[in-house]
Amino acid sequence: MGARVRAFDWEKTPLGPISSWPQSLKTTIDLMMASQLAMNLIWGPERILIYNEIHRAFMGTKHPRAFGRPGREVWGEVWEAAEAAIHRRVFAGETVTLEDHPWTLLRNGGPEEAFFTSYFTPIHDETGAVVANLATAFETTNAVKEKAERDRAERALRKNEARLREVLEGIGEAFYALDQNQRFLYASRKALEIWDKKPDDLIGLPFLSAFPNAVGTPDYEAHRRAFETGTAQHFESLSPLIGHWFEVDIYPTSTGVSVAFRDIHRRKHAEALLRASEARLKAAAELVGLSPYSGDPRTGALDWDARLKAMWGLPADTIVDAPMAVAAIHPDDQARVAAAWEASLDPASDGVFVAEYRVLGIEDGIERWVSTHAQNFFEGRQPVGFIGAIREITEEKHAGSRLRESEARLKAAVDLARLGCYAWNPQSNKLQWDDTVRGMWGLPAGAVVDYEVWRSCVHPDDLARVEAAIQRCADPRSDGVYNIEYRVIGKTDGVERWIATRGQTSFDNDVPASFFGVALEITDRKRIEERLERRVEERTRELEEANKQLGAQMEQREIAEAESQQLQRIDAIGQITSGVAHDFNNLLSVVLTNARMLSRNLRDPGDQEGCELVLGAAQRGANLTSQLLAFSRQQRLEPKVVDLNSTIVKMSGLLNASLRGAIQLRTNLAADLCPALVDLTQIQSVILNLVINARDAMRPGGTLTLETFNAITDKELSGPEAPAPGKYVGLAVRDTGMGIPDDVLPHVFEPFFTTKGPGKGSGLGLAQVIGFAKQSGGGIALKTHVGEGTSVTVFLPCAEVVPRVRKRESDAEQISTVELKPCILVVDDDQAVLRSTVRVLEAVGYAAVAAASGQEALELIANGLKMELVLADFAMPEMTGVELAKAIRATHPDLPVIIVTGYGDRETLEEFREAQILRKPYDEDGLMKAILTALT
Repeated sequence: MGARVRAFDWEKTPLGPISSWPQSLKTTIDLMMASQLAMNLIWGPERILIYNEIHRAFMGTKHPRAFGRPGREVWGEVWEAAEAAIHRRVFAGETVTLEDHPWTLLRNGGPEEAFFTSYFTPIHDETGAVVANLATAFETTNAVKEKAERDRAERALRKNEARLREVLEGIGEAFYALDQNQRFLYASRKALEIWDKKPDDLIGLPFLSAFPNAVGTPDYEAHRRAFETGTAQHFESLSPLIGHWFEVDIYPTSTGVSVAFRDIHRRKHAEALLRASEARLKAAAELVGLSPYSGDPRTGALDWDARLKAMWGLPADTIVDAPMAVAAIHPDDQARVAAAWEASLDPASDGVFVAEYRVLGIEDGIERWVSTHAQNFFEGRQPVGFIGAIREITEEKHAGSRLRESEARLKAAVDLARLGCYAWNPQSNKLQWDDTVRGMWGLPAGAVVDYEVWRSCVHPDDLARVEAAIQRCADPRSDGVYNIEYRVIGKTDGVERWIATRGQTSFDNDVPASFFGVALEITDRKRIEERLERRVEERTRELEEANKQLGAQMEQREIAEAESQQLQRIDAIGQITSGVAHDFNNLLSVVLTNARMLSRNLRDPGDQEGCELVLGAAQRGANLTSQLLAFSRQQRLEPKVVDLNSTIVKMSGLLNASLRGAIQLRTNLAADLCPALVDLTQIQSVILNLVINARDAMRPGGTLTLETFNAITDKELSGPEAPAPGKYVGLAVRDTGMGIPDDVLPHVFEPFFTTKGPGKGSGLGLAQVIGFAKQSGGGIALKTHVGEGTSVTVFLPCAEVVPRVRKRESDAEQISTVELKPCILVVDDDQAVLRSTVRVLEAVGYAAVAAASGQEALELIANGLKMELVLADFAMPEMTGVELAKAIRATHPDLPVIIVTGYGDRETLEEFREAQILRKPYDEDGLMKAILTALT
């Protein structure tokens, strides 16, 4: 090193060239270089470092760069501490000693720990001032190690002494000795207390004499083995003598055995409790997802359960060690976790290791977050073991991440929504507002706010309501929610604004502790709402009016639907009754024609009377079928111009007779009454029906009024029986009877419905009236009040143009039967009607040919049958009478055809004149009249 001193370029250092050095520096360096001790010199205020060859081992890798450089640059990491602890004191003239300080030296081929005692001595210059610190180091490695070994030996000795003392103290608590014959030689005080014995009770007695109940017990068997084998016995047993658990040690001796035992009943009880507690702890740990673990940092051994191995992506049977566990830690977390673990291994620390980090599953590759808490245990300064628990927190971390994202989105949403946030301390009445809320109150950003500022801005009309809401949310019995809309008047700008605010009060022991809320300006929304409210009011009025109209329309529709259903029911019944009438007409035609023929040939007055009764009954049946056809609107009407007033006058005698003198008949006939276009016979029947119904509804002394009038209906009346709008002749029949009850009224026009007793009414009267009225092109209106009477009005079409009517031949005209009678072809599928008709024709001298179908009739004609007239039934299968007539016209246009029908199908028979139609039931006179009319 002397050569290094001479070769070093000192001119580049604060010391300058060697030639300029003070003598004290040269002398000190010469002393250092010649010394066999490790020495270094810190010179001057720059603290220039110079050291000898022996000290170079202390410098390690800092040599040779450190030689001749300031100490601060060389030992920058510890310089401040060394400056304060050593150099300042030495430069102040104090000698400092550092005993047995450890150093790591580069010797013997590598780094080696050694111990030195160093002396730091001040060096004075020629003026006596301290200019340097000379450090001399004496190695004390062997002494330190010897002392450490002695200390360890002393500690071990003290530990052994303590253990021996503990054993001796334990033996002193409960101990006894037996001789070779198992007689008591000695029993300690503690043993006597446990057994509740005195020395005289035991000394000299055999063991089994003192404790006869011990025979066969594990305790006695252990004694016997010790005597027989000469080996020590150690066991724990539940003593049968006193019912306690004991830990027993039996030591064979040259004189017998020595027995030490201690009461472990509490420990056994505690162990049982501990096992139960550990079971509960394990269950709780599994419940919350904790996995306990333990390990030895000296060997790297780990004890993990299956749950913990699964967190590391390992099967349950995997043997895990520390390197494997560490390798799975996420690379970004390894340094942080390693630092925390190393810190917990420092014996000066509390040994606690707490960390949260990620692991990458070794076999499944899944990334998981875990949280670990562990406690290290030390012996001396060395960690010897640790226990801890790990819990997977992946979902919590993800939830936290989602929460942060949610908070960020919430903040963005709050900013976008222009929401203001505020807080209020109910105890101090202090307010915290953000600038958004300040702006709502017309305050500049950062303005100071307090409760009075807030209160002064609330609109006077809303203040009481707002403060009441605050009181409610501050009440611990409430849910603490504050939700209200109110107006504020800007503090500085005077602008009125609407505010919507919502908040939540937090309570501490039923005392409001804090309040947080948000506010939103809704002025624009309120203005829109006001406009909408006005519009809603307008629309509401419009809707109410529309609803009224809709209600009326719905009511009309319901009425129309009810009317339509009623018409459908009546039409269905009409179809049935029409068919029934047709079948009855066939039967009645046979009865009438044959009864008339029989009446001519009977001479006995009694037989004549019986035949007349048959004819009368058949005629009444014919009238009934006529009513059925009228109801079903299938009858053939012959509308003519009729003076209704004249008709009523002519019928007055009949009507009065029908009233039987018990009812007063009044008439109120319009002078300017329009003529009606109706079937005269049917209107007479209608008038008579209505009068009879009115009569039956009144008690003797009642009044019945017949009234005629001109009627114009400009809107459709309600009910399926009402007429359509138009001009009509009105016929009203009013009675002073009891009226029609509400439950009966809907059924009065139904066919076969009657309130009269059995045999007193067919129920077809009003049904016939409405059928005739509707078929004629009119309708009916009915008004009734219970206790006041009923009015039935029939509306009949007016005869605007009076048609020319061919004068009918008198019904009294007799039909001559002496002229030459032509041949008549009779066609009918009903054999009874067919035979009866042929029989009548032949009886009066006609040549009659019968055909049972339309096809048979056409075949007869095609075969050259000469005839002057065809009499064809309307309703026949396969070919109707109308179809047969059309076929005959195609080949014999001049051959007359009479259609015989029990129906009243108007549309099908529309092309036939009335003279070409013969209605069932008919008698001989009717048949002859129809034939004569067709042939002339």
